[in-house]
Amino acid sequence: MNVKNIKGLKYPDEYIIKYFFKEKLFNSKGKVIEFGCSNGNNLALFSQYNYDVIGIDISNQAVSDANYNFQNIYENTGNFTFYCDDMLAFANNNKNLEVDVFLLPNIINYIKKEDLVVFLKTMIQNNNIKKDASIFVRCRTPKDFRFGIGEKLECNTYKLSEEFDITGEASCINRFYSEFELVDLLKKTLDLKDFITLSCECQNPQSENTIVLNSDMVLWGKIN
Repeated sequence: MNVKNIKGLKYPDEYIIKYFFKEKLFNSKGKVIEFGCSNGNNLALFSQYNYDVIGIDISNQAVSDANYNFQNIYENTGNFTFYCDDMLAFANNNKNLEVDVFLLPNIINYIKKEDLVVFLKTMIQNNNIKKDASIFVRCRTPKDFRFGIGEKLECNTYKLSEEFDITGEASCINRFYSEFELVDLLKKTLDLKDFITLSCECQNPQSENTIVLNSDMVLWGKIN
């Protein structure tokens, strides 16, 4: 495999890697689904260990890159399917997927809390997640530099302006979660258990004279 030939992101999220190996997911094989899958960089790791993978992204380009990478770059040992779709629409329109691993890295911050609750409940009601499935979530916290920027829509929720082009998120919703709020939501909707949370903060240069603070929370555990 030539890394230079991969279209899009080259490597999995570092916390996806930690999660995969610390939870010993390499000892299992089954089906994994990722919302906001981008070019399949996270799912490539699972595929190398015999998982069947399903990826959903709202970007046509991301899905095109994912299909290219899985068809031409990675030595896949499992089946793969990528969809260009909205996460809520996908949850409504698909049933009985029965996935073993449920990945939500850096995606839930782009929808309102009420929509997230509907999405999670729909995934359960449509039998898309197996009993005792493993879940991974990464989201932004109120310490992130974007917090408070843009039009306030509701508690901890802002819509960035059309002029906010620092991170390519112009006009996007940004929903920020505290640890208590996220854990409480997942317990109520997915019966979250056996979980851990990690704080991920780092300084990031955005331009020649601008350094910002990125603040994320990572959570993984068992659900349903």
